[in-house]
Formats: sequence, C-alpha cells, structure tokens
Amino acid sequence: MNSLIRRVEKIQKECVDAKDKNKQLLSEGDADAFTLLRRKIGLDIKGIKQLIADRDEAEINMPGSVRTVDLSHQIRRAIIDIKSDANKLQRMYDRGQEKYNRKQKENPEKLKKLELEKEDCELVWSHINQLELINKKRGGDSNKFIPMETTSSGIKELPDIDNEDFRELRRNDAEIDRGLDIVGQHIAEAGEIAKKMGTTAKAQGEHLDALNKRAEDLDEKLETINIRLAKMIKDVRKADRFIIDVILICVLLGIGGFIYSIVRR
Repeated sequence: MNSLIRRVEKIQKECVDAKDKNKQLLSEGDADAFTLLRRKIGLDIKGIKQLIADRDEAEINMPGSVRTVDLSHQIRRAIIDIKSDANKLQRMYDRGQEKYNRKQKENPEKLKKLELEKEDCELVWSHINQLELINKKRGGDSNKFIPMETTSSGIKELPDIDNEDFRELRRNDAEIDRGLDIVGQHIAEAGEIAKKMGTTAKAQGEHLDALNKRAEDLDEKLETINIRLAKMIKDVRKADRFIIDVILICVLLGIGGFIYSIVRR
C-alpha cells in the first residue's frame, strides 16, 4: 500500500514538474530555439540534482531499497537524455558559427550572440560532467553508497545556466573583451605606424649622412680653392710691385735728366 501511495505521489509530482517546466520555458514568447533548449536543459539539470538528493536521502533512510534503485535508474536515464539535448544545443551553435563564417561579413551583434551561445554550451557540458561525477561518487554506478564532501572531492559549484546575474556578467565580460580587442587593434596599428616612422626616420638619417658627406667634400674643395686663390693673389701682388718699381725708376730718371739739362745751361 505504501509503495502504491509513493508511486501515485511520484506521478503527481512529475505532472506538476512538467507543467512548471513548460510554463518556465514559455515565459518569453519570442525566445528562439537555442534559448528554449538551453532553458530546458537548465531545468533538467536542476531536476537531476533533485533526483540525486532524493536518492541520497533514500539511501540513508532505506539502504538498498527499491526506491533507491529506481531513483538511480531515473538519474542515469535523465543524464543520457540531457546529453542528447546538449548535443543538439552544440549542433545549433556549430551551425550558427559555420553560417556566420561563410558570410565573411562583420556583424558585432551576431558575433556577440555566438560568443554567448558558445559559453552556454561549455557551461552545459560542465554541468553534465559535474552531474556524472557526483552520481559516480555518491554510488550511482556502484552498489555501495559513498558520501561525498564537495570541498574534498574538488567539485566546485557551477553557476545556473539561466542565472540572469551570471548571464549579465558574461555579457559585460564580452563587452570588455571586445573593447580590449579594439584597444589591441589600435595598439597594433600604432605599432605599425611607429615601425613605419622608424623606417622613414632611418632612411632620412641615411640621406642626411650622405648630405653631410657631400658637404664635407665641398668644404674640402672650397678650402683648396681658397688656398689657390690666396696664392694667385700673392703672385699678382708681386707683379704689381715690379711694374710700380719700373715706373718709379722711369720717373726718377726723368727728374734726373730734367735737373741735368737745367744745370748744363
């Protein structure tokens, strides 16, 4: 009789849970297929965690009972089903990414959505791996119940898939990452500009060195020319003196002849 009552309660609970799940899934009528499937997986993960908690409680209160075995079977079946949904979710993301890559056209909004979907897929698989690990450590795949301490086992609590605060944080992180990417691009462009400026400055420096060399050669030539001009001027000065001396001698001879002619008279 007690077994029948528990069975009826279980059926009633499953019906209520199904109604609540559908209500939550359809809370936003404009949600796309990826979002609906992601929400379904999020609710299923919570359901599996509840099944594991119920199984653990049953194992403590009624070790080896039919209820414990039944719950363990439900957990394994639910994990298989959620893996199938996770594969569907992954394929949706992969198709969207391939379609975006084929277009070869930059679309920041679409890229942002794809990045969030990728993180959703990674988080879903992390939850599934965690569920499998918890199920194994707590006796889901063995006959003996093994209590598990979360801290000692190294299993950390993952954020809920539909946690709005977490999703908002991820969106902000994505915005920051995009901002950093833009800054990185600008830094790279500035680096290229600096590199080109350095190359130009180097070329100009080499050109200036060549001009300086030519200027030095011209200075040497000018110095040589100045020396030659000075020598020529000096030589010309000597010739002038000779002419002046001849003229003076002629003048003196003329004066002397004039005086001599006067004296003879």
